[in-house]
Amino acid sequence: MRRKKVTVSIVLFLLLVLQSGCIDSPATTEPPKEFVSEFQLIWDLFDGQYVGFAVKDVNWDSIHSQYHSQAEDVSSREEMTELTIAMLSELSDYHIQLLDPSWNITETYSPDIYENYDMDVLMSYLEPWDFQWMQEDIWGYCLAGEDSIPYFVIASWSSDFNSSLFSNVLQPLLNRPGLILDIRMNPGGVEGPVNNTTRMFVDELRTGYLWQQRVSCDTHELSEPEEYMLHPRGWFFENPIVLLTGEMNSGVSEIFVCEMAELPHVTLMGGATLGATDLSVVYWELPESWYVSCPSRTILRPDSSVIEGFGIAPDVVVEATEADFEGGVDPILESAFESLGAEIPQ
Repeated sequence: MRRKKVTVSIVLFLLLVLQSGCIDSPATTEPPKEFVSEFQLIWDLFDGQYVGFAVKDVNWDSIHSQYHSQAEDVSSREEMTELTIAMLSELSDYHIQLLDPSWNITETYSPDIYENYDMDVLMSYLEPWDFQWMQEDIWGYCLAGEDSIPYFVIASWSSDFNSSLFSNVLQPLLNRPGLILDIRMNPGGVEGPVNNTTRMFVDELRTGYLWQQRVSCDTHELSEPEEYMLHPRGWFFENPIVLLTGEMNSGVSEIFVCEMAELPHVTLMGGATLGATDLSVVYWELPESWYVSCPSRTILRPDSSVIEGFGIAPDVVVEATEADFEGGVDPILESAFESLGAEIPQ
């Protein structure tokens, strides 16, 4: 079970949405049945709102039967938390999380993620090329290799991502013969910067992705897929682009990969993304100032391929092992330069 501290930006966002995300009539049953009522509250919430049943091999009614009897024996908040995590982990959904009164997040599902990059090794390549963070730990760039190929690291889709600054840096580089975008270390964030950034590479009006949500609280049926369109802007980078990906990419990072994959001058390289595109809009209120996220929207590729649980495979698979990194080599980065016909100084 992995815990992590909520960032300030997430906390501020939650303060804005928690009121709209409260479950109607939260349980107020007196002990000893209060935890049974809370269990029912959570089960009903997911039964009525969760978007992922269509692709999860889970019988939610059977889950109710399995865990209801256990709820009868719960006598403390710690036991209730453990029961809730156990029940929700049956859905194997990376974006189902609990938020405690101290704003700590507990993930209910923590898949093994292989990081196909090493920041120390990566920086050993980049620092001689005068790499600089334009926004610390969010994004940075340099003109890399002997051919001065523009190379961008996008480490986070933070709400602080400055799309105008990114545009100002990119626009003078439009005539470069190729470009590398590296998001291997990017776990996600908010969608706004993703769509703003993608538009800088869009050649014509295209479908970026499809999205679905629950039709009603009464069935697990989903709405018909709806298109999210990519609109071109006045200029775009039209030469070959190599986008480096891996299992760290989830949520809105996978939206970026999905959108960029639709552009004819973009090649995905590295490893498959995580496959976690069931997205939450709000945290729902539980007793004693706890909250839970319940994904209510899911993302599909434009051809209706499911991303949740499957990920997005690269066009060119390049493996990077621990032995590579221990030897100071980043084979994915080197393959990206090779694919653009560029060279890295030895």
